[in-house]
Amino acid sequence: MKKIFIILILTASAAVSPAMTPGDRSGVFLTLPQGARPTAMGEAFCAVTGDIYSSYWNPAGLADVGKTAFSASMAPTYLDMYYGYLAGAMASGKNAFSLAVSHFNYGDMIGLDEHARNESVFNGSDLGIMAGYARKFPGRKLQAGVNVKILHEAIEQESASSVMFDIGAIKKLQRITLGSSLRNIGPGLNFHDESGGLPITFSLGATYYFYNTPLVPAVSIDVPMDDKPVLSLGAEYSPWQYLSLRAGLKTERDEGFLSWMRFGFGTAIRGISVDYAMIPGKDLGSTHMFSIGYRK
Repeated sequence: MKKIFIILILTASAAVSPAMTPGDRSGVFLTLPQGARPTAMGEAFCAVTGDIYSSYWNPAGLADVGKTAFSASMAPTYLDMYYGYLAGAMASGKNAFSLAVSHFNYGDMIGLDEHARNESVFNGSDLGIMAGYARKFPGRKLQAGVNVKILHEAIEQESASSVMFDIGAIKKLQRITLGSSLRNIGPGLNFHDESGGLPITFSLGATYYFYNTPLVPAVSIDVPMDDKPVLSLGAEYSPWQYLSLRAGLKTERDEGFLSWMRFGFGTAIRGISVDYAMIPGKDLGSTHMFSIGYRK
């Protein structure tokens, strides 16, 4: 596991040259949380496995997805913007595979010409396609995975595309699971003479599993290559068989402590799951996320 951590750090260093600042970033929608369960747990999902959304946060988590899994999520945001995620996965022996599509719609925007006249309405959107692979190494209690992603951004008549990948590893100890991942490694997007790097992020996480208590606490530290580190804390508590309560926080917003918080709950019956998460907001309002899935 130590060697894998070193490889991830070296890859991150090589991928960011020259160093970016937040204003140089493109593909920002890649940083949006996906899945109501991970979101409600403060996005502390780097070391959580067995969930179809695990692959988004750490491709190695896909290895525990089960025989077959499907899920879809939707999150209306401020104004008339929204984003969604659709994914399917399957496992065969020690190997697991996934395919996911994510979409962000910016809604209608008003544009003016260079003289601040001739008002026009246009739209912008982002589309991401992700194919994932993970493998278990039972003798070492280790999992490793990789995602290959295609990003396409369009605004008015302009568009740009890029190919990137994620890599990750998970190590299972007696009651603790450790995870590391490096996401959004790629050349960035080019719009004519303007270019921007991708939001490359190195993450470390840990999850603890109690013996006889239905509580799962999790922690993650995300280190964006162009910004300050972010701490995520979360927990899931299942007091009854069909109900899970979740809460967490993520130290990334500047709208006060309440904007750090995350809340949600979920239910699962006969393999069908329904989940909800809320991210409180102050000036721009709160974000509500809904997910529905099936796992066999």
